[in-house]
Amino acid sequence: MSQLANIYTYLITNRKHLRQSWRRDYEDIVTRVQSLRTELAKNISYDLNSLEIYNSISFNNKEDLFWRLFANKSNGVSSNGRSNLSGNSRSTVINDSDFLTALKNLIVDPSFKNHNEFEFVWSEKIGQNNPVLTNRVTASCTLEVSSTVDSGKFNQVFDWLIRKKLIPPYSGSNTWYEKNKFVVSELRKVLSIEKDYDEFWCNIFYWEMYVNLANPFSLKKQLVKYGAPGTGKTYKAKEISKLQFDIWKVEHPANTETYDSVHKVVQFHPSYSYEDFMEGLRPVLDVNNQAQLQLVNGIFKTMCISAGKWEVEVATLIKGNKLEKWEQLTVNDLLPFKDFLTKSYWDFVFNVTNKSTKVIEIIPPYFIIIDEINRAELSRVFGELMYCLEYRGVNGAIETQYNQLNTEATGMIELGGAYKFFVPHNLYIIGTMNTVDRSVESFDFALRRRFRWQEVKPSIGLLTYHLQAKNPAWVGLAENLRKLNEAIRKEPLLGKDYCIGHAYLMDLGFASNTTYKEVKKLVWEDSILSLLEEYVRGTGRENEIIETFAKSFGV
Repeated sequence: MSQLANIYTYLITNRKHLRQSWRRDYEDIVTRVQSLRTELAKNISYDLNSLEIYNSISFNNKEDLFWRLFANKSNGVSSNGRSNLSGNSRSTVINDSDFLTALKNLIVDPSFKNHNEFEFVWSEKIGQNNPVLTNRVTASCTLEVSSTVDSGKFNQVFDWLIRKKLIPPYSGSNTWYEKNKFVVSELRKVLSIEKDYDEFWCNIFYWEMYVNLANPFSLKKQLVKYGAPGTGKTYKAKEISKLQFDIWKVEHPANTETYDSVHKVVQFHPSYSYEDFMEGLRPVLDVNNQAQLQLVNGIFKTMCISAGKWEVEVATLIKGNKLEKWEQLTVNDLLPFKDFLTKSYWDFVFNVTNKSTKVIEIIPPYFIIIDEINRAELSRVFGELMYCLEYRGVNGAIETQYNQLNTEATGMIELGGAYKFFVPHNLYIIGTMNTVDRSVESFDFALRRRFRWQEVKPSIGLLTYHLQAKNPAWVGLAENLRKLNEAIRKEPLLGKDYCIGHAYLMDLGFASNTTYKEVKKLVWEDSILSLLEEYVRGTGRENEIIETFAKSFGV
């Protein structure tokens, strides 16, 4: 199996449940456009003003066509990014003959020529370029281009695929359309024989490579997943780290590292300290079974030492031989020093086929997942690490609070006669936190700006997929949860942070023959009601609010 096929297995085949609702919406919009194309072909005189071309299979009318193609939100292909078709512009073009002709030509024949002409007419009539929207229209008309309509993000994946030699070199024109047709064609040559393959999944796969590979963690190596309780934040943190490692392992199978050896999970709590996380004095039994205070490394420092061993060894070489910075070093740069880098964990680095590959892309990623990251006193737990989180690598090395007690056994790197500490470039820090927890204030601004913040929302689509697979008779629970969360969002005393996560309605332990009505009542009483009562306690409107929520959930 090729490397590209392996990546497809990890990103699509094994994770279809995460994108099933998108796949369904994507097929819906493309099928509607195809139906409209068929109707337009029946009579050469038909245009987009002809009532005969619209029906329930395609679009209800011209207004419905415009709403679905130019929606200022996701339209089934992709979101609209930061572009939108304003009300005034929409009113102008919906009856403009030139605009309608260009759009009809694109629907009938989504060629490069008609794509360009539609872009030109758009710019002329609306007075500005909106490539995300025009690309999205073209992607609704043909599956020969991917669903990644933002050219910047598209090019990031395209360049990554070329650099990794996963697709052949490209020599065509530097346009979103032409490059898109080329890469989609190349992907299909490899993936068409794969399990669960179809053209929709292939195009979605391109976006998944942007999210997970070409742009991991959006270039931020410190990430906090936040959201309402039960949205699967910790599960997603583990899943994304496992996914990143598995895909790295596909590319470097000779490495002996396992996922268990490169990831750790820790849960913060109010009494968690710097000494637990970084380093501190702890009683240790000596040879005489007597307790002695010794410096012991915490979980984070231990992870950093393990992840940074390549960087530590190269640090002295860089200083003495005027080599490139660690982030820029290639295998070719280190080949002259192979006799000095003899430990076994260097073997797979020097054995890579492409010696121009950066070393930082070859060594394994490490992950520390911090559950409930906001429940500890963060300034005390992190201490001087706040500096290291911003300035990674040996150049950002600092002396820690217990610096004088470090030895070769506990120290990370010796610089200038003292042991120092740094956060390696290949260590990812993923925190999770509930937004309803009042301790969120523990994240001061200095810490907040060092992390990328990613909201995890309740997923009705994921819950629907799960219920359909487990017990289709219960699938109505997904709609019940949607209506309940809508009521919670509208409640002035609560809001979106207090929504109920889909995890509360997954993996239900009831007998399979339990009726939908019974399951709904049991879930409400066992899991949801007590949580909502805690939310509204002390508001003076407890009974009123709970009654409203109960009606919304359908009990």
